Amino acid sequence: MKNYVLPVLLMLVFLSGCSTSASFILPQDTALMINDERVYFESKDEDGRPRFKTRPFFWTSIIGIEYRLIQNNKIIKEDRLPSDFRVASIFWPPYALIYWPVGFRFDCYDLSDPQKELVEECGERDKITSKDESQNP
Repeated sequence: MKNYVLPVLLMLVFLSGCSTSASFILPQDTALMINDERVYFESKDEDGRPRFKTRPFFWTSIIGIEYRLIQNNKIIKEDRLPSDFRVASIFWPPYALIYWPVGFRFDCYDLSDPQKELVEECGERDKITSKDESQNP
Protein backbone atom coordinates (compact mmCIF):
# COMPACT_ATOMS: atom_id res chain seq x y z
CA MET A 1 0.00 0.00 0.00
CA LYS A 2 2.80 2.42 0.92
CA ASN A 3 4.46 1.73 -2.42
CA TYR A 4 1.46 3.17 -4.28
CA VAL A 5 0.97 6.37 -2.30
CA LEU A 6 3.94 8.32 -3.66
CA PRO A 7 3.34 7.48 -7.35
CA VAL A 8 -0.35 8.36 -7.03
CA LEU A 9 0.45 11.68 -5.35
CA LEU A 10 3.03 12.52 -8.01
CA MET A 11 0.55 11.69 -10.76
CA LEU A 12 -2.11 13.93 -9.17
CA VAL A 13 0.34 16.81 -8.87
CA PHE A 14 1.40 16.33 -12.49
CA LEU A 15 -2.19 16.26 -13.75
CA SER A 16 -3.18 19.33 -11.74
CA GLY A 17 -0.23 21.24 -13.20
CA CYS A 18 -1.25 20.51 -16.79
CA SER A 19 -4.58 22.33 -16.95
CA THR A 20 -6.48 25.43 -16.00
CA SER A 21 -10.25 25.74 -15.74
CA ALA A 22 -13.03 28.24 -15.10
CA SER A 23 -16.81 28.44 -15.09
CA PHE A 24 -18.77 30.99 -17.09
CA ILE A 25 -22.12 32.76 -16.93
CA LEU A 26 -23.05 33.64 -20.51
CA PRO A 27 -25.98 35.44 -22.16
CA GLN A 28 -28.70 33.20 -23.60
CA ASP A 29 -27.86 31.62 -27.00
CA THR A 30 -24.29 32.90 -26.98
CA ALA A 31 -21.10 31.07 -27.94
CA LEU A 32 -17.75 31.73 -26.29
CA MET A 33 -14.40 31.78 -28.07
CA ILE A 34 -11.11 31.87 -26.15
CA ASN A 35 -7.92 32.66 -28.08
CA ASP A 36 -9.78 32.19 -31.39
CA GLU A 37 -10.99 28.69 -30.46
CA ARG A 38 -14.64 27.91 -29.82
CA VAL A 39 -15.28 26.70 -26.28
CA TYR A 40 -17.18 23.45 -25.73
CA PHE A 41 -18.31 22.90 -22.17
CA GLU A 42 -17.94 19.29 -21.07
CA SER A 43 -18.83 19.65 -17.41
CA LYS A 44 -20.55 21.87 -14.85
CA ASP A 45 -19.40 23.30 -11.53
CA GLU A 46 -21.15 22.75 -8.18
CA ASP A 47 -23.57 25.62 -8.97
CA GLY A 48 -24.53 24.15 -12.35
CA ARG A 49 -22.56 26.67 -14.43
CA PRO A 50 -20.73 25.44 -17.54
CA ARG A 51 -17.07 24.69 -16.78
CA PHE A 52 -14.25 24.88 -19.33
CA LYS A 53 -10.97 23.05 -18.82
CA THR A 54 -8.01 23.64 -21.11
CA ARG A 55 -4.26 23.55 -21.27
CA PRO A 56 -2.58 26.58 -19.69
CA PHE A 57 -1.80 29.65 -21.78
CA PHE A 58 1.46 31.08 -23.14
CA TRP A 59 3.16 34.26 -21.86
CA THR A 60 1.23 36.41 -24.36
CA SER A 61 -1.88 35.87 -22.23
CA ILE A 62 -0.34 37.40 -19.09
CA ILE A 63 -2.11 40.70 -19.90
CA GLY A 64 -5.40 38.85 -20.31
CA ILE A 65 -6.88 35.87 -22.12
CA GLU A 66 -8.60 36.99 -25.32
CA TYR A 67 -12.26 36.08 -25.62
CA ARG A 68 -15.25 36.77 -27.86
CA LEU A 69 -18.96 36.38 -27.28
CA ILE A 70 -20.77 35.40 -30.48
CA GLN A 71 -24.52 35.56 -31.00
CA ASN A 72 -26.22 34.89 -34.37
CA ASN A 73 -22.78 34.67 -36.02
CA LYS A 74 -21.90 38.22 -34.92
CA ILE A 75 -19.35 39.27 -32.33
CA ILE A 76 -21.24 41.06 -29.54
CA LYS A 77 -18.27 41.45 -27.19
CA GLU A 78 -14.51 41.13 -27.58
CA ASP A 79 -12.16 41.67 -24.64
CA ARG A 80 -9.70 39.95 -22.30
CA LEU A 81 -10.39 37.76 -19.28
CA PRO A 82 -8.25 38.49 -16.22
CA SER A 83 -5.38 35.98 -16.10
CA ASP A 84 -2.86 34.96 -13.48
CA PHE A 85 0.61 33.47 -13.27
CA ARG A 86 0.37 29.78 -12.37
CA VAL A 87 2.67 28.95 -9.46
CA ALA A 88 2.52 25.28 -10.51
CA SER A 89 4.52 26.15 -13.64
CA ILE A 90 7.59 26.82 -11.47
CA PHE A 91 7.67 23.16 -10.46
CA TRP A 92 7.70 21.80 -14.02
CA PRO A 93 10.85 23.34 -15.50
CA PRO A 94 11.73 24.08 -18.13
CA TYR A 95 8.60 23.41 -20.18
CA ALA A 96 5.83 24.68 -17.92
CA LEU A 97 7.61 27.90 -17.06
CA ILE A 98 8.49 28.52 -20.70
CA TYR A 99 5.28 27.43 -22.43
CA TRP A 100 2.32 27.42 -20.01
CA PRO A 101 2.76 29.82 -17.11
CA VAL A 102 -0.66 31.53 -17.38
CA GLY A 103 -4.10 30.40 -16.22
CA PHE A 104 -7.52 31.82 -15.44
CA ARG A 105 -7.48 34.30 -12.53
CA PHE A 106 -11.06 33.65 -11.40
CA ASP A 107 -12.78 30.35 -10.79
CA CYS A 108 -15.91 31.79 -12.45
CA TYR A 109 -16.43 34.67 -14.90
CA ASP A 110 -19.73 36.56 -15.23
CA LEU A 111 -20.05 37.53 -18.91
CA SER A 112 -23.86 37.74 -18.82
CA ASP A 113 -24.00 41.47 -19.65
CA PRO A 114 -22.03 42.29 -22.83
CA GLN A 115 -22.50 46.02 -22.16
CA LYS A 116 -20.26 45.93 -19.07
CA GLU A 117 -16.76 47.22 -19.56
CA LEU A 118 -15.12 45.11 -16.84
CA VAL A 119 -15.26 41.35 -16.47
CA GLU A 120 -16.57 40.39 -13.03
CA GLU A 121 -16.03 37.31 -10.96
CA CYS A 122 -19.26 35.36 -10.41
CA GLY A 123 -21.10 36.27 -7.25
CA GLU A 124 -19.66 39.76 -6.71
CA ARG A 125 -22.95 41.43 -7.63
CA ASP A 126 -24.89 39.12 -5.29
CA LYS A 127 -22.52 39.86 -2.40
CA ILE A 128 -22.85 43.62 -2.92
CA THR A 129 -26.65 43.41 -3.15
CA SER A 130 -26.99 41.36 0.04
CA LYS A 131 -24.61 43.72 1.86
CA ASP A 132 -26.71 46.76 0.82
CA GLU A 133 -29.94 45.05 1.91
CA SER A 134 -28.50 44.19 5.33
CA GLN A 135 -27.48 47.83 5.89
CA ASN A 136 -30.88 49.21 4.82
CA PRO A 137 -33.52 47.05 6.55
